[in-house]
Amino acid sequence: MIVYNIIRSNAALSATNDFFTIVTATSRSVLVLEIDVEGDATASAYNEAGIYRVTTTGATGGGAITPAPVDTPNAALVAQMSVFTTWTTQPVVGALVHNVPVNANGQRYFWRANPNMSNAIMVQGNGPAAAGTLSCLRSVSGTSNISGRLQVAEF
Repeated sequence: MIVYNIIRSNAALSATNDFFTIVTATSRSVLVLEIDVEGDATASAYNEAGIYRVTTTGATGGGAITPAPVDTPNAALVAQMSVFTTWTTQPVVGALVHNVPVNANGQRYFWRANPNMSNAIMVQGNGPAAAGTLSCLRSVSGTSNISGRLQVAEF
């Protein structure tokens, strides 16, 4: 199991683009271990965001983010998952897995899985099939900027 940070800074939440979406590799699964999000705006505004399962995958992902290994000895390893911020056809989200309530004016939201990972968020290794995709921090309302980090384990 290799632990990676997926980071995106000072980006506007949008109802038409995900903050980021994780697409697993066919032979690798992913566990979300930590969620760390903070508002970057100058005025207070409530943003309702969350992490959702995907029912229909998107077409042609863009704005790729490279997951960074947390452990120095693993720095040369390359994650098998893909992380996108834009799509030519947006993924269709399904069930809410984790609510992320954040105020745009600097509030921080932090969540960590239990030490035994019994409540870690699992994303099955199905590649671009819907079960292998997790839409992270998709906005339901609010358009203020936020920064976020997901710590994930790929195995």
